[in-house]
Amino acid sequence: MESEALFCDKCGRQLYAIDEIDLGVCDNCKTSIKEVTKNRGFICWACGKEIATMNEIAQGICHNCKAYIIRTLR
Repeated sequence: MESEALFCDKCGRQLYAIDEIDLGVCDNCKTSIKEVTKNRGFICWACGKEIATMNEIAQGICHNCKAYIIRTLR
């Protein structure tokens, strides 16, 4: 079985630890994401920008990213 290299979704660094691979994010980015969330509020999972409307918060994604994904899928 070939081992596949896995990389951080945010910075592209190669992931080695099981918990990093499970989350898809390296420890450095995970820490920075926690700090941003603590300081600002809700953030878009796709771009990391702050989201404010209840609809965006419920979906976890900003309107711009959602529109981009829908356009890409069509």
